[in-house]
Amino acid sequence: MKNKKSLVAIIALLTVAILGGTFAYFRYTEVFNNQFKLGASTTTFTETFESPTDWTPCTETPKTLVVTNTSTTPINARVKITERWEKLNDQGQVISGQTLPLKVNNQAMAVINFANPSDWVLKSDGYYYFQGDIAANGGSSSSFISSVTFNCNADSEYSSARYHLILDVETVEANAAARQNEGWNY
Repeated sequence: MKNKKSLVAIIALLTVAILGGTFAYFRYTEVFNNQFKLGASTTTFTETFESPTDWTPCTETPKTLVVTNTSTTPINARVKITERWEKLNDQGQVISGQTLPLKVNNQAMAVINFANPSDWVLKSDGYYYFQGDIAANGGSSSSFISSVTFNCNADSEYSSARYHLILDVETVEANAAARQNEGWNY
């Protein structure tokens, strides 16, 4: 009986080994490593601006900014404005830590003239968003601004100062997931 049980165990093991070997014999494995190269998202920012050397009150200085999409997919654009007035000494050098207010009596000392206010809308995050997609392969936005005017009511304190207008421009692929990933308030 013991020999019979051993024989049955051996036959069972052989059966499993043979069937397992047979299944392994008919099994094939292959790995396919497919690579996808993403198209480059390229954007061109075109600024037209000539820095004035004698900016005086009531002077309007032309300045434009256009976003052009040279990629193969539509994009969205946004711009954040940062301004500052620096106080200068008699030699025209910046006096460290001395700035002038952006507004006096609730009037901006440098007035930004928006070219197409309905195309670029200010949102709660402080960015101006271009309304709509900028088309692929050469589509362009309208100009963000058209000029900057030195306020006619500026007092003499601003005659020894330097104004900085910084436009921080960003673009992202025109889809909700991309805008959400980048934290856009579109």
